[in-house]
Amino acid sequence: MSAGDPEASFTLITDPGSDAFAQFFAIYEASIPEYERKSREAIAALVTRADYRIVGLEMNNDIVAFFILFLSTAHSLGLLEYMATTSSARNGGLGSKLFRKAAELAGELPMLVEVDSEREDTPDRALRVRRKEFYFRHGCRQIPHLDYRMPMVGSAEPPTMDLLLYWKEHEEVLSPGLVRQWLEHIYVDVYGCSRDDGRIATMVLSVSKI
Repeated sequence: MSAGDPEASFTLITDPGSDAFAQFFAIYEASIPEYERKSREAIAALVTRADYRIVGLEMNNDIVAFFILFLSTAHSLGLLEYMATTSSARNGGLGSKLFRKAAELAGELPMLVEVDSEREDTPDRALRVRRKEFYFRHGCRQIPHLDYRMPMVGSAEPPTMDLLLYWKEHEEVLSPGLVRQWLEHIYVDVYGCSRDDGRIATMVLSVSKI
């Protein structure tokens, strides 16, 4: 399979009882590390939310890739939470198709991307480097100095992470105040944490050199 396959099409997944949802969730479960993975019930609840898009890439009547995109209905912010393909469809350019579609949906909004950081010395460090390089090639930049702390969603603490930014035609220097607003919106609207969560203040201190 290839990204140029004329059979390839995007489909918005809106029914947690559908075959499309089952196929998407099988990829999600197989591809996303346990520490980043939400429960099936939590993911099913997202498809009915006005501020979420779960989009599958379909080929030959099967979902072979997907992304989950948060688009705030109250604030100017998006978050690309997850993106993955089936093992048989990897290295065929589908990641680029997924990212471009997510960026298209985000439009003029700043779109944040959570990625595992290569600052942590792990067996998969080379993969983390390649993953970040992929996002850089597609126009993302890393928020400098930010020691990002992703809230726990699975059964284990998340690894060291970085927060990237894709913001169409915006290259200006980011202020700590704007970064703080983004962190608050993510913590409250995506993870259900408090706006006064102490981790936010700690992260804001780390970006004070911006």
